[in-house]
Amino acid sequence: MSIIINRVRLSPRWAILLEGVALLLIVALALYLRTTHLADNPGWYTDETTHLDIARHLLAGEVRYMVITQSTLLFGRPPLFHLLLTGWLRLFGDDLAALRLFTTALNALSCGLLYGLVRRAGDRWLALLAALMLALYPQAILYSRFGFSYNLLVPLLLLALWLLGDGTSRRGRLLAALVIGLCLITDVFALALAAALMTWLLLTRWRALPDLLPLMIPPIIYTVVMLLLAPDAFWFDLRFTLTRLNSLDLAGQVANLANNYLTLIGQDGWMLAGLIGLFLLRPPHLRGVCLLFAGLPFILIGRTVPFYSLSAYYTIPLLPFVALGVAGLMRYGAPYIVKGLRESFGRAGHVVGLGLTLALLGTPLVDSLSRTLTFVEVGFPTPIDPFLTDPQDARTAAAYLNPLLKPDDVVIAAPSVGWLFHADVADFQMSIAVSGVDTPHLPGNIPADRLAFDPRFAAADYAVVDNLWRNWGVIHVPGLREQLVEIESQWSRLFQVGAITIYRRI
Repeated sequence: MSIIINRVRLSPRWAILLEGVALLLIVALALYLRTTHLADNPGWYTDETTHLDIARHLLAGEVRYMVITQSTLLFGRPPLFHLLLTGWLRLFGDDLAALRLFTTALNALSCGLLYGLVRRAGDRWLALLAALMLALYPQAILYSRFGFSYNLLVPLLLLALWLLGDGTSRRGRLLAALVIGLCLITDVFALALAAALMTWLLLTRWRALPDLLPLMIPPIIYTVVMLLLAPDAFWFDLRFTLTRLNSLDLAGQVANLANNYLTLIGQDGWMLAGLIGLFLLRPPHLRGVCLLFAGLPFILIGRTVPFYSLSAYYTIPLLPFVALGVAGLMRYGAPYIVKGLRESFGRAGHVVGLGLTLALLGTPLVDSLSRTLTFVEVGFPTPIDPFLTDPQDARTAAAYLNPLLKPDDVVIAAPSVGWLFHADVADFQMSIAVSGVDTPHLPGNIPADRLAFDPRFAAADYAVVDNLWRNWGVIHVPGLREQLVEIESQWSRLFQVGAITIYRRI
């Protein structure tokens, strides 16, 4: 492919026009693959409905997630994503489909930003290939369809690297630092991006370290606002969040990192191809900055959390680098095949090399696109399907229960179902945690003044049990198995659809 496109010669005006048209077509393709049958494909994930619930409460003028008030940092949720989402929901409705449309739009925008980042380095063909690879990358398509805040990190990171360029512009460095600062109030993952920016300056322009000061502007503003509005809640949440980030000893971190690497390259051929391709990128400053901003976050985050199964969303900010690496492999790796065959077999080897290159690179790409087009229409299969909520079953359960509910009724349900109910809803982890028991994501000492209502099982009117309770909750949340036994044996069973069962406390 690289051999063919290098032979294309166009006038500057036509080249710019065709380049713009190609980019628009790539973004349009990205939007199609990400938005078709979006609302119910894939199934609903509990974390995305967390974002929806927070944004809905912001629309109502509250800082709250389900029963927990005053701050959302307890759940590792800084405010920027939800503030932007609140404005989006005003325009497109306050349901999960609108949330997913927001994140898919961010991901399609990222295709254009990746193009801009690479184009600034001087290679139009690599820029277009990178945008196309991100548009077609199955993992990027799938995880943009989930309403995760990590999807906002992607365009912000690409914008920061675009502004940074080769690092020679002080204005670019200042603006890049400010954008990474916005990442810090988007998701906790961005601490690794800030570390990457600091490392890059230390390695290349250590005298420019003061240019990092804009990095702190968004976090300082957020901190000041929280200290004025809810200081006790902010410090409580910050301590808990930082404690969760370092839960493994050194040996465990090394083992976790190795497991992440082996699992990812074993599950996704794009990952290995992208890693190889990153080392082939030109010019050197583009190669260096991409390797650093992909590699260091992988190490810092991947040492303590898994990058697969239920936690695969942690890879979202790294996926553009995979796509760029695959593009680099096509742009700069393929010529080695052709050159080697030409040197061995002459002109015939050149022709064979072109055909072999197209076969080696084009066959998996065409197969990947074919599969993706099928999944867009019939549904994406995922390794986490047992933990996802069936959208139609959830709507059916809500249609049954909502007419029975009074506004002050308490319903205990997973967030992926609970967002549909017109009552006070608490997650089962919250119900266990407020009883004084630590859960995987919550401490057992949440202050009473943080609770909007009593979420304990003893105070609940209804419990909506779904596959997340059975496939994850009873395994990982202390005391939930015993509570579920009590619900199934002592509460009244009202309704069942699919994996969802509704119980009423007698």
